[in-house]
Formats: sequence, structure tokens, C-alpha cells
Amino acid sequence: MSHKPVFSSLRLSLLTLPLLLLGCVTPPSPKPAEPDTQRFETLEYLAQKALPVVKASALYARGGTGQGVKVALIDSGLNQDLPEFYGRVADPGYDFVRSQPGTLDIKGHGTQMAGILAANKNDQGIHGIAFNAQLIPMRFGDDKEPFYFDSEIARAWTLAHTKGARIFSNSWANPIEANTNEVPIYERLMGDSLDVAKKLVAEGDVFVFSTGNEVKREPLAEPGLPALVPELEKGWIAVMALKSDGTAINLKSNYCGLAARWCIAVPGGDGGAGLLTTNKDGSYGPTAGTSPAAALVSGALAALQSRFPEMTPQQVRDRLLSTANRTGIYANSEAYGRGLMDLDAASRL
Repeated sequence: MSHKPVFSSLRLSLLTLPLLLLGCVTPPSPKPAEPDTQRFETLEYLAQKALPVVKASALYARGGTGQGVKVALIDSGLNQDLPEFYGRVADPGYDFVRSQPGTLDIKGHGTQMAGILAANKNDQGIHGIAFNAQLIPMRFGDDKEPFYFDSEIARAWTLAHTKGARIFSNSWANPIEANTNEVPIYERLMGDSLDVAKKLVAEGDVFVFSTGNEVKREPLAEPGLPALVPELEKGWIAVMALKSDGTAINLKSNYCGLAARWCIAVPGGDGGAGLLTTNKDGSYGPTAGTSPAAALVSGALAALQSRFPEMTPQQVRDRLLSTANRTGIYANSEAYGRGLMDLDAASRL
């Protein structure tokens, strides 16, 4: 009996096998469509000059506006009755100056930072970078500087965490340079609050601090603290300030310096051309320095957290730092740390 038909069939199968395999190759997936950013680039958006620089509209178009995220505002209080904050306050917070719930804001600094962070998107003035986030305000310090109010800060952080905050906006720092390399100074300055910070970072929280406004090459005490207490780094961000257009360091800001690994650059306004925000009387006016820069990053974390709710706050923090723009001038890590915050890059899948 002849076996030729069998061999012929086998040879035909072998000859056609590559063609069959080629036919099964899955074509590459199409690139995701670019987000529709234009609908978010309103007059209100453009009035807050920092938002286009950090590409916030791309994050909004991908669903990250801060919804469902609570941020602790550790500052001089908040005027919660302003329309810009209707629906933006998760809890009235606590006033450690008056020792009672709710806060006054005699100085006005806290209300300005709240506007940068979470003012409503309501076609009035400006809106915050995380216009759907919610604030938990804590007033400390009796409106005085420097901020040697360790016990109040420790209690404010603890209470805000208890009320659900996992992101802590601290637009202040004590005037001791971080390169002192003397742990006892920090222990005297932050006896109680240092222990609280260690505990909350271990539980997954993130603390944001401004580098300071002394035009120095090193940050102040709190933003540089992980250099001496390394376990804090995973939950820490230091923020230096650029001019409003992001083209250079502003007239006040300290460099990132030894905090370069956990430091990021964002607009913080400059002189009379500060970032527009909410005043305590409900009007709008400029603010400049590393304070609004820190509030901007705190809000960016909240907005990014709502974009990636499956991530922990510290994972969101890592993503924000790792996607920063390090090209051009931002490659100078001593000045700009990880680079210019880029919310388009940070919000991509």
C-alpha cells in the first residue's frame, strides 16, 4: 500500500503552518485616544496660571478631580463660609488656638492655601487644582511665626488622620536648615510631632511641605527631615517654587538641596505676579512663595488619587515624583529635585 498521500498531506501542512501562524498574530492595540482637555480649560482654569503649566486639564479629562479624597489643611484656619468652599469641607476640623471645633482664619493664609488646593469649579474667580476634593482644616500656632508649636501640630495631624485624611498639606516650615545633620535639634523642635509623623507614614500617609522662602540652597527643617530620619522618605514630599510660568525658580524659593530625591517643582508665583487665590473676605488676590506651591502639590496628590483609587497614597506620591519633567533646566536636581510636576504624564495608564 502506498504512503505517498500521507507524506503529501504532511508536507502541505508543514508548508502552510507559517502562513497559519502569521494569520493568528494579534495586531498591536491602538494607542489610547488623547483626552479631551479643552473643555476643562475654562477662563476659571486659565486664571490660575499654575494649572496649565502642570497640565492639570489632562488629569481632569481622565477623571482625576479629587472626588472622594480628604486632605488635611494644617495652617492658620479656613473661612468655611465662602462659596468657594461649599461642599469642599469634609469636617469643620479643629482650632487649637481657641481649643474648639471649627476654625477662624484671622491671618488669611489658610484660606489662600485652601483656594489653591480645592476651591470650587463654579465659574467664579479661580478653582483649586483638586476642585472636587474635601478639606479638613486644622488651625495652629496663634498666627505667629516661626512655628514652634509641636504639641498642636502633633494633635492636628493625629486628629486629621482620625477623620480620614491621608494627605497632609503643610505650607510652613521651621527656620532651621535641613543640612544641620543634628538629630537632637529636630528632636527638640519636633518632640511629639516627629513621633506622630513616623507613625502615620508607617500607616501609609503622605506629608507635603514647602522648602521655604529664604533664597537658600537647602530646604528648611521639616521638608528636609528624611535626610536624618530615612523611614519618613516614602511618605514625604518637599516642594520648591517656580515663577508663575514655570520658566525659572521664583524670587523667594529655597532649592530642593538634600531633599532632591523627594522634592518636586511647581509654580508658586513671583512678587506682584503671584498665583490668584481666595482671600479670607471672599475676594480674589495673589499669593506667592513656596506656600502655594505646597498647596498645589497637595491638591495634585488628591486629584491623582481619585484617578487611581486602587493605589495607596504613597504609591500615588511615587507616581507623581517619577513622572516629573526632568528635561532642560529641570535636570538640575539640586534646584528642582525630581523636576517639574507633569500631571499629563502622571495620569496616563
